Amino acid sequence: MVGVWQQRKMHNFRVMRIAAAVFVVVLDTCANAQPRPDSCQALIPRSLARPLTAAFPGYRTPLETDNAPDDIEYSKAHGGTGCLGVATADFTGEGKTDYVIGLTAMKGSSGLAIIALPKKGGWSFQRIRSWTEDARYLQYVDVAQPGRYERTQTNSAPLGPGEKRSLECPHWGARVGTVEATGIVYCYESGQWFHVWVSTPSHP
Repeated sequence: MVGVWQQRKMHNFRVMRIAAAVFVVVLDTCANAQPRPDSCQALIPRSLARPLTAAFPGYRTPLETDNAPDDIEYSKAHGGTGCLGVATADFTGEGKTDYVIGLTAMKGSSGLAIIALPKKGGWSFQRIRSWTEDARYLQYVDVAQPGRYERTQTNSAPLGPGEKRSLECPHWGARVGTVEATGIVYCYESGQWFHVWVSTPSHP
């Protein structure tokens, strides 16, 4: 009987040691677990984020969750990061990384679309109209490949300032629009920004 009791005691001791080890591992894992970085925030360097928010008070840099969950998942399922508020390309042909960013209002649901160009000693900001500034969650920004863009036939309004019916982009362009609606391509040419309304696929 003593032998059986000793065996049970040793068994319980082993079980307790295993349980304690598992608890330590789980506790260490939880302590060292890092929250997943926001996909939009990861795309914006601090050297840009600070002057950008200073130039546009009342707005903050975008978060992935500023857009609708379905649009975020669509982006991820098609090779995107899930961020619909930041895109990069060389818009001017100077060989630098330029940004198009959808800022989000700190109060309310509005937003702004901004093009940021790196300049010596800082940044140059160009606000572009998106025609969805009152509903930031519907707005996306993207890049447009070099080439010719024609005005969508669904837009019959007179041309506005800087707008063209046909636009040849010598470099990458910035694209801003409303999800599941028309978009606008902005191109930099001879030191100026021009734009054209284009048709947009169901998702950016």
